[in-house]
Amino acid sequence: MIDRYVGQLVCGLLSLFKRKREMPVCRRILFIEFFEMGAAIMAYSALKYVKSKLPECELHVLCVNGNKESWTLLGLVSKQNIHGVEATSLWRFLSSLLGAVRILRREKFDLVVDLDKFTRLSATISFLVGARKIAGFYRYEYEGLYRGNLIDLPCAFNQNAHIAKNFLALCKTALAEKQHYPNYKGPIESSEILLPALQSDVDLARQMKAQVREVFPDWQETPLVLVNPDVGPNLAIRNYPTGHYVQVVRGILERSSDICVLLIGVPENGATCEKIIEAVDSDRCRNFCGRTQSLAELVELINFSRLLISNDNGPVHFASLTQTPIVALFSTDSPYVYGPLGNCVILYTFFHCSPCISFHNNKRSRCTNNLCLQTLPPEQVLQSAMRTMQGVVPFRTVNGRQSYL
Repeated sequence: MIDRYVGQLVCGLLSLFKRKREMPVCRRILFIEFFEMGAAIMAYSALKYVKSKLPECELHVLCVNGNKESWTLLGLVSKQNIHGVEATSLWRFLSSLLGAVRILRREKFDLVVDLDKFTRLSATISFLVGARKIAGFYRYEYEGLYRGNLIDLPCAFNQNAHIAKNFLALCKTALAEKQHYPNYKGPIESSEILLPALQSDVDLARQMKAQVREVFPDWQETPLVLVNPDVGPNLAIRNYPTGHYVQVVRGILERSSDICVLLIGVPENGATCEKIIEAVDSDRCRNFCGRTQSLAELVELINFSRLLISNDNGPVHFASLTQTPIVALFSTDSPYVYGPLGNCVILYTFFHCSPCISFHNNKRSRCTNNLCLQTLPPEQVLQSAMRTMQGVVPFRTVNGRQSYL
């Protein structure tokens, strides 16, 4: 609400002070993306493109502290150049953000690339950083989505194209010698979308396997299926019903006598996981919530697992760094825009009201009855999981049929 109403006023006022400046060869670029957990994975191709065009350029990132590690995993931005802000409360976020702006202004950036989709906050910060040029998504003839005239290098956001392609189009626009109306004028091929190669840490993998043995003392590295059943209170509308997950987990255990199931998540997801474990009532199903202390530990756990089943949440994107197959349950977001880039099969019911959140509404939905997920049969999820483990379903598809990238 603050971003929508106060943000529009702020962007309008700042536009009065906007000056056009020439940009020399880029030596320092700042990327801004505050809140999206999987944004770093989706932006990898865009950052890789910038480095290919400007190999000597120094890249920086501004995000919330909780997402700093995801940018480190890319291997494209030095750890000291990933700037974080506190997001535990509104007051701490704003005070931390102002402190970060003061520091970033001293860097004298040549270019800011605003990866956020039409938020006034990121546009305001892009201006306050004081870079010579700002590149960002622009509304063109769309009504609403007003962010003033702060963008020097505008790019259209294609709501029918994958977010990774949109990020790449934005960076191509930012570095283009000639600007068009609208930008980006040209195709973005799926072959241009890349993923960083995971460099597995042998010692860390050994530590994670030791943690698995703490919950499965007799585990002999038989196949693990990870289930991430709870997105949390902020986007609970993305949660597949707990009772449906019980049926899926039971089915997997019944069909495979050697598989163990771990329920993963942050400590706050523990109550949901315990409900599933109690209902499944099997020694081969255990709670692993809160046992991964870092993103690197989570990725290592996924890397030696057989399958990840998850709601539409950050882990499906981090799993894309590994070769482990993924079954993702989508509802509120379009799989064709936000589908994971890894070995994923997305299950989607194609309800007329889905997707119900997008950049048009600042990812805000009033839906409290997610029938789009409730009507996704557990048997379909189970069959998809088994077929995915058998390697007989094409990846990067919706329901094993339609490509989403």
